[in-house]
Amino acid sequence: MNTAFLVLSSARGRRLKISGTIVRKLPRKLEVLEGENAAFCVEVDNDDLEVHWFKDGLKLHETHQTILKSFGKTHILVFVNVAYHDSGVVTFVTGRSKTSSRLKVKAARHCPPICPVGVKMDVDRPNSALLTWDPAPNSQTSTRSFFVLERQEVGSQEWQKCFTSETATSAEVTGDSVPCEGNYRFRVCCINKYGRSGHVEFPKAVHLVPGPKICTRLRSCEVMEGEEARFAIELSANMVGTWFLNSAQLQNGERYLIQHTQTKHSLVIRETHTAEDTAEVTFIANGVRDSAVLKFNPVSELDSNKKVETGDAIVLYCEVSHPSAKVSWFKDGEELHVREGFNIQSEGNMRRIVIHSAEHCHSGVYTCETSGDVIKYNVDVAEPPVTIVEPKDDVVMERSIGEQIDLQCELSRSRGKVRWSKDGQQVEEGGNVQLISEGPYRRLTILCVFILVRTSNDFFCQLNCCNFTYSPPGPEPPVRFISPSESEVELMHLAPERLDLSCEISQADAPVRWYKDNLEVEECCNLILEVDGTKRRLIIPMTTIDDTGEYICDTEDDSVAFLVTVTG
Repeated sequence: MNTAFLVLSSARGRRLKISGTIVRKLPRKLEVLEGENAAFCVEVDNDDLEVHWFKDGLKLHETHQTILKSFGKTHILVFVNVAYHDSGVVTFVTGRSKTSSRLKVKAARHCPPICPVGVKMDVDRPNSALLTWDPAPNSQTSTRSFFVLERQEVGSQEWQKCFTSETATSAEVTGDSVPCEGNYRFRVCCINKYGRSGHVEFPKAVHLVPGPKICTRLRSCEVMEGEEARFAIELSANMVGTWFLNSAQLQNGERYLIQHTQTKHSLVIRETHTAEDTAEVTFIANGVRDSAVLKFNPVSELDSNKKVETGDAIVLYCEVSHPSAKVSWFKDGEELHVREGFNIQSEGNMRRIVIHSAEHCHSGVYTCETSGDVIKYNVDVAEPPVTIVEPKDDVVMERSIGEQIDLQCELSRSRGKVRWSKDGQQVEEGGNVQLISEGPYRRLTILCVFILVRTSNDFFCQLNCCNFTYSPPGPEPPVRFISPSESEVELMHLAPERLDLSCEISQADAPVRWYKDNLEVEECCNLILEVDGTKRRLIIPMTTIDDTGEYICDTEDDSVAFLVTVTG
């Protein structure tokens, strides 16, 4: 409580006024933004007084972030580059006089970046365009930002991102980077974690023609000696190509089968030899080149642990010492027999079991047994990844204060695990947040919408392969006091009568905090805090003279003070 004078009572009831030493007091409350400096100034009536500064009851000493200065009768305290945790009660004390102020640090407001300037397009190069731009001259450098370049085919409404850079202020766009021939426009913007600038469109359009591209690349092939080796490639356009084996051009014939169907090209090498191990297979067409390797897997080096994905082929084989030797195949102890999609083969000394399309049920321990030996294979067929079936797109939801919020998604498989996150932080169950799993459905329930309104950001349901977003509406309007209309109310009260401090706020569900002499009050048997719709009350059933003081009801955006004097 600010005290500028003391009142003493004599035995005869006369009042004696003693002037205090503080001439200019601290403000009742000081609000600053994060990153700013918070300055407090007090003036006393004598320049030889001993003074002290306190924050939340702790004496302050000068540091690189706390500056204490005195100039004659004027005393100054400055907190440099304040953060949210610097909020608290600041007190100045000299002799028996003191004055206090409550420091409130608010989150700084950040703005999205400013548009780039000076955009230019150079179209003198064949089948390409050189795009240049400059950063805005007064753009912020403290926040990391990126330039994003987008293209649009003339006649289309859709813009596609084609270049992103943190530092580069130019980009060359060639015909090979566009999906089809046409006239293209371009625009550039700047983004950072606080938002996106407006787009600046380049003044011209350029005609670009794409070159041939590889749609499906060659894949290396692993075979055993004598087996066929198959290679395939798919291009974006129909054109003639040539196959090479270790730089030797191949011709279609008895050993090499070369096929060309529109954009697809394939090569089959029959009766492979171990001498061709690690041979390079190359395909060349106009502007296109791709290579793969032909590899051999000796039986003696087979890995007994096989991991495949659903739909892949499973081939288990071993070599016996005699061509006429009989073997039996088992899976998890049960003998296997030939059936559809499940072949058991015997060629010379080679014994093989082939599953053409693996399913999860094919996982297990396989054994090949002879009369005197056994070999074991551990097969693991991975299940397909769990995907989000519904919703297919991001969802925007709007809810009123007091309503329950249910965020739900449906998975492709009941056993899939999901992770809910908000602003990059994982959401844990507890309080008014419930995480529910029912079959393929996953649900996040918020019992009180107030938490969502206060944070006003996005919730994500995330799998390894995909995610979707729930975007709540923007922040609610500030919470203001409707009554009393004055920011300070003076009350005279007679002990021990009941004291009732009442105020009304603009939002029924908004929280408030009560303070007495800058210290937050707690409810007890003789101090009751009531909430009734938009009304908030502090009640003291039986008052005493000690209840005299300054009572403050505070929201995030507003406050009202009651100056209470209790007499006997």
